Amino acid sequence: MPDAGARHGHSTPLNVIIPLAGQDFERPDGSVKAEMVVGGTTLLSATLKARPWWSATAAPVFVLRDTAASLRFARDTLLAEYPAARIIWLSHASGGAAWSAVAGAALIAWPEAPVIVDLCDIMFESDADVAAAFAADPALGGLALTFASRHPQYSYLRLAPDGRMQEAREKVVISGNASAGVYAFRDVAVFHAAFAHSLHRRATLSHHGALFVCPMLNGVVAQGLDVRCLPARNVQDVKLAEGQPGPPDRLVACSSAISDTP
Repeated sequence: MPDAGARHGHSTPLNVIIPLAGQDFERPDGSVKAEMVVGGTTLLSATLKARPWWSATAAPVFVLRDTAASLRFARDTLLAEYPAARIIWLSHASGGAAWSAVAGAALIAWPEAPVIVDLCDIMFESDADVAAAFAADPALGGLALTFASRHPQYSYLRLAPDGRMQEAREKVVISGNASAGVYAFRDVAVFHAAFAHSLHRRATLSHHGALFVCPMLNGVVAQGLDVRCLPARNVQDVKLAEGQPGPPDRLVACSSAISDTP
């Protein structure tokens, strides 16, 4: 596949789905994880605005639970910062991030364009041009942003010698390629077929009974398409025991009892 590192701008539309409906999203004090202060801004702003595919014209789809804390967050912060945002409200907790992302797909703006699912709890630098990568390679069905780690809190992708993904697992260390929590699918049809693959194989692909996005990439490969990884640099992760962002190598010394992000 040609180098997808160069950034060519935002002429090609991209669908971005952001699941914020996890059990760990709301805090006891009524705040939410997305409002965590990071470098003088919020975690959500710090993650999204650093993504190379983000633009002021984006029409992101946020998935939230219908609770007092999330309603306040949407009214006071989310719609103020992202006026073009589309919101899916869930009355109950979903069965994992994959289910939440599928709910968000109902409101995407461009069905033929790539679908990015961003869990927005890991900050990193990247030059990835997602739209250009798909345009350059018709065999490419999925992308994942990855970095080097073997910490059991992350999800992992095992690659063939030619760089194509062979397997993806949630919270199972099958390689040194850890997921940065950002996944891209060629279009919404590939996305939905990948989710169906997880549904049919939930006995082996679920994690603690829930379905997550990373294992959906196995369903892309099952469609006869390639999945490849793009590098995430200078990774800063908020999933630390003390709740502060830090590099992944600090996680090794921290408790692994950190909740998932459905």
